[in-house]
Amino acid sequence: MKNFTHLYQSYKYSMVRITVRTKLGDLSNGSAFHIGDGWLVTAAHVVNGGDIEEIVSEYCRQDLQIEKIICHRDERVDLAILKTNLDLNHYLTKTTIHGTPEGFVQTDHIEIGGHLDDWIGDELVLSKALLMGYPPIPFSSDPVLLASEGEVNAVVDKYNGPHPHFVISNMGRGGYSGGPVLSEFGFLLGVLTESLVVNNQSEELGYSSAIPVEPLLVLLQENGIYPGKNKETIQVFLEGADHWDDQT
Repeated sequence: MKNFTHLYQSYKYSMVRITVRTKLGDLSNGSAFHIGDGWLVTAAHVVNGGDIEEIVSEYCRQDLQIEKIICHRDERVDLAILKTNLDLNHYLTKTTIHGTPEGFVQTDHIEIGGHLDDWIGDELVLSKALLMGYPPIPFSSDPVLLASEGEVNAVVDKYNGPHPHFVISNMGRGGYSGGPVLSEFGFLLGVLTESLVVNNQSEELGYSSAIPVEPLLVLLQENGIYPGKNKETIQVFLEGADHWDDQT
């Protein structure tokens, strides 16, 4: 049976918690993750849901500051990228990790997958997925990063928005929003944006839904952002796909 310990241990360093004070005065957690050069990915509703009270990386040596927030131009696409001063160079160059599981990678970012919308069929259905984020835990004295193993149950086209979405078996909980959904094959499958529910039911009763990576790649490309090693993914899969379309 596949064990996801190596994925969790590799990518937990890229995770960031965002705490927002809502318009009602309540504190609410959301999740974000690093894709390189201080750029974070999250769900747009996390940063648009109120005033940001705190943004925290457990492994960064300085307090995080947000320099810029860019939301997707289509309001139906629940994605945002944040430019911050996140720097994990000390972890990469000065920290030695002992007892790492097989497959562990010492990295400061999550690698974006290259599965464009038109390429997504049902090939990933029943493949395993790892979700990470910061849902509140009752009676816990501090926020804690949660990791949940699940699987891809379906790929759906929503009538209220563009892009296919991955339905995953992980239970939807507030605080997972903006968190990464990692494929068992080690790349970013999508971003957790919502729990699909009807009639205002509890999100725990819905289906967890993750938007795939194409709108994220487009958002980065449109703004001239090529973060770290993910630059190649944008150029090969997005700009290369445009070039291939011109030749056909």
